[in-house]
Amino acid sequence: MTASLAGSDFLRAPILATARPEGFKEWYHFVVHAHGARILINFSLTHQACRDGRFRLAPRVIVIAHDESWTGAIERFDDSELDVSADLGVLSIGGNRMVIRPDGYDVVIDLPGHGIVGELHLTTVSRPFVVNNQPVGDGRMSWLFVPRLRADGWLQIGGREHLLESEVAYHDHNWGRFWWGGDFSWTWGTILPHSPDDPWSLVFLQMTDRRRLRCLSQALYVWHHDEPAAIFRHAAVQTQSCGLLGRPADCTLPATMRLLVDGEVPGVPQRVEITATRVDDTVHAEFLSQSYARLAQPSEVHLDRTTVLCETGGTARVRGSINGERIDFTGAGVFEFLHG
Repeated sequence: MTASLAGSDFLRAPILATARPEGFKEWYHFVVHAHGARILINFSLTHQACRDGRFRLAPRVIVIAHDESWTGAIERFDDSELDVSADLGVLSIGGNRMVIRPDGYDVVIDLPGHGIVGELHLTTVSRPFVVNNQPVGDGRMSWLFVPRLRADGWLQIGGREHLLESEVAYHDHNWGRFWWGGDFSWTWGTILPHSPDDPWSLVFLQMTDRRRLRCLSQALYVWHHDEPAAIFRHAAVQTQSCGLLGRPADCTLPATMRLLVDGEVPGVPQRVEITATRVDDTVHAEFLSQSYARLAQPSEVHLDRTTVLCETGGTARVRGSINGERIDFTGAGVFEFLHG
């Protein structure tokens, strides 16, 4: 696990974006399913064109959390506040820092203007998995994910301090060249059991066209302890989204984007059902949405449109059997619904 993580989860932007900057994006994403709270942290780099024709890396840090409702902030930084270590294993954005350790990640959050500070240590429990060069609209994207980590540390946000002790967590790292607002949408979900002793972890991904009328690819990844137990792809996976959650978003970030997206984004499903079958292996997962936050940014393709990510927290129920091992647990889920 150690060699695999150290050799695969390094920063790509200093190499790939320098050679071909147009449309390049990269981000590190962490989700912590803590007792009574959910925490999402995102470090991102986007290559943006300058007026003189040159490109610059635009760094950004996102931190949102939910206990009674979602709250948080998006803060953009000047490229002068960006630093990447020579070994591509340390990313610093202002006072915020992410360090890739041999066995996990250290994350420091320092957004004092928003009252958000903290320090997290995330240790890998399951092996990482890499998916390379997948179509995203007119571009391509690769991603690495770690289905389960153990999170320790603390985070102060929204006037509250969350203490983390052996909490379950999830991580993904994405990079590629594509344009927000292109002909694509996605649903990306992580499901982890409430009990840290339960050995199962699930990751779900579905890519569709922008209007969500045509499924382009989908997969359900099931991990048992630290190893992949089954990977269901394409026709082996059936999904159904039911109803709409009967409540608005708790918050829209940046707050200035709320006037642009209110009434334009269809919200999130009330329930998502996923059924995966392959030979003698079957998994059925049901995710029930409870609340969500909207992260909005202008489309890079259409001047009159906005791209919105709906970060949705909820509960999950999973049943099934893989390789003769029974799956039966309730847990927490965070699903991300992208509307382009």
